Order: sequence, then C-alpha cells, then structure tokens
Amino acid sequence: MIFSLLSAICWSLFDIARKELAQNVEPKFLSLAMSVSVLPLFFILWALQGFNVPSHEYFLPATFSGILAAIGSVCFMLAISKGKLAIVLSITACTPFISAVVSFIFLNELVSNIEWLGIILVVVATWLLAGTAFSSDDKSAIYAVITALAWGTCIVLDKKALISGSSVFHGMYLTSIIIFVLFVCVRTGTQWLALKSNSLWWAIAVFTFFAAVLLQFSALEYLNPGVVEAIKRGLGIVMAVFIGRFFYKESLSLKQKTGVGIVFLATYLFM
Repeated sequence: MIFSLLSAICWSLFDIARKELAQNVEPKFLSLAMSVSVLPLFFILWALQGFNVPSHEYFLPATFSGILAAIGSVCFMLAISKGKLAIVLSITACTPFISAVVSFIFLNELVSNIEWLGIILVVVATWLLAGTAFSSDDKSAIYAVITALAWGTCIVLDKKALISGSSVFHGMYLTSIIIFVLFVCVRTGTQWLALKSNSLWWAIAVFTFFAAVLLQFSALEYLNPGVVEAIKRGLGIVMAVFIGRFFYKESLSLKQKTGVGIVFLATYLFM
C-alpha cells in the first residue's frame, strides 16, 4: 500500500512540473522529451543490476503494454488539445474500473467487495472534482475513451510482464517503445532550448516520473491493478485541488469538498 501511495504522490508532483513546463514547451514535444530524458536513468540501474534480461514470457505482455501506453499518451494529448480538460479527466477516471475488469480476464484476479466500493467511490469523486459537463459532439470524448481503455489495460499487462522481468528492465523497455511510437506518430518541433531554460522544472519532472513508475511497478506486486490505478487517480486529482487552493488561491466549491472527502474514504477502504 505504501508503494502505491508514494507513487500517487510522485505522479502528482510530476503533473505539477509538467504543467509548469507546458507553459513554455509544446505538450507533444514535452511527452517525447520526458521519455528520452528518463531512459538513461533506467539504463544505468539496469547496468548496475548486471544487464539481466528477462525470460521470453516477459516480452509479449510488455510489448503490448508499451504500445498501449504510447497510444494512450498520444490520444490524451489529442483529447486535451481538442476539448475541455474537465471532460477528459472525467472519462479517464474510469481507468480503475477498466483495470479491475481486465485484471480478472488476464490475471484471474478478483477484487473484493470493499475494493470495488473504493474503486467506484474514486470514479464518482473524480467526476465531482473534474466536472462532468459533456456534449455528445465533443471530439475530445472519443480520444479520452481510447486513453482510458489503453491506460486501464496496460497497467494489467505491466503486472503480467513483471512476473517474468524486473521493474527496472520493464521501465527501460516500455520507455523505449513509447519513444519509438511517439517519434513515428507525433510530428513535433525541437524545443530543447526551451526545456534548458526551465531546467529546474525539467529535473523535477524527470526524477518524479522515474520514481512514480518504479514505485507503481513495486505496488503491482502486492495490489490489484484496479486498486493501484484508483489510488493514483484519486489522490492525484485531490492533490491538484489542494495545490490550486493553497498556491493559486482557487476557491473550493461544496462539490469539490465532497469529492475530496470521498477520495479519502476510498483510500481508507483500500488499507
């Protein structure tokens, strides 16, 4: 549980750094640059572990996970560029439910009634916090649905792959696939100078992303993917609300306060 909580905190800090960087760097290039920047860290750890290569059972689920993670990233960028972030966050809030269902199909893992309740509470709380105003002609919706399906499935494939491989090699392998897919699919200019001028936020983003990924892989060893995803989504959006309140002086509505309370209740249920 502690790995999942720490991972959620790191993901939230990464989102803050990414938000700051996105003010000066094109989001499409930022996604590619983050993967390129974090790859050497995984390689160094892999080298320190003796360049151990996993068994052949590892590569099929790992490869599909990497492809789905990249597809999710591309569709997420398309979604937020074409529609409201609130709608996108509301739809992607369903990823814990998707992960729980897919983990039963691929891993035969059952989620307890208490965990199902926690997952449902996180989804509802995220809808309250993000806002659910939705229009059927919003073009971002289809990209957000693809994102949710891709991310909800890839975390389950991560757990399956980690049965046969180490978390460090898996992080390096996934990152390599994501870089390849983004490089092929996403046309973007080079903005390394813009990143260099924001080097502090860049460093924070790289190291928090690196830590979040490794901690998430560690959490998957003990928890159902749906639970891990629920904790990440729930605490992530709660931290975003609190940061907005205390650092940007944004007011909290009754609906948002209710959503925060529900997330804390859900997290308690997972313990």
